[in-house]
Amino acid sequence: MTTKLARIAQKRWISSTTSTSNMYDPRVFREPITDVQELRKPLDVDDERNFLFVKAMKSDATPVFYRDHVIDKLIRVCTKDGEKETSRRNVHSALEIIKRRQYKAWVKASDEEKKNIELDPFVVAKKGIKNCHPLMKLQGVTRGGTTYQVPFPIEEPEAEFRAMKMMRDICRVRSKHGVTHFKDILATELLAASQNEGSTISAKQELHKTCEANRAYAHYRA
Repeated sequence: MTTKLARIAQKRWISSTTSTSNMYDPRVFREPITDVQELRKPLDVDDERNFLFVKAMKSDATPVFYRDHVIDKLIRVCTKDGEKETSRRNVHSALEIIKRRQYKAWVKASDEEKKNIELDPFVVAKKGIKNCHPLMKLQGVTRGGTTYQVPFPIEEPEAEFRAMKMMRDICRVRSKHGVTHFKDILATELLAASQNEGSTISAKQELHKTCEANRAYAHYRA
């Protein structure tokens, strides 16, 4: 009897059901408006937000010009040893460098060339990160005592994270060897990536080549 009770006690019962509780009652709360242009428009008469509560916005979804979801995520990815303020200064300094470089190019350009020069550093940074999104990833799968690097498709949020991580690692390696400061390297990488150039784009292409070479292991995904 004691042995049977001991076996029962050793079992770990883990619930696999999703949480049904929420601090926001769906009958009373509605989703907030995070778009600046939508905020400037008056609400319709039939809009439920006129007489119901609105959920609190997430910190990276605040509709102000100096906050952006992608840039905030880049700051978190570049954070090292918990020094988030240092990471924020580096990323914002990189955006300022991009703004200065683009403005100098815009001043020297002709009227036709000025139309193709983007002066907003947020747009340049987001375009550069978007161009670095990998389509596949390599994941180890063990079969018969052997681990194979199997290519897997990835979702958009993970692709965004992997693009930022590749760019961060490249910038850290260069700054560690004393080439220049992290903010200058990051600005250069973002500008180059916005034009489908640079080391991060090369790293993404190498990853795709490796995935293509390992496509014979794709049947190990299941």
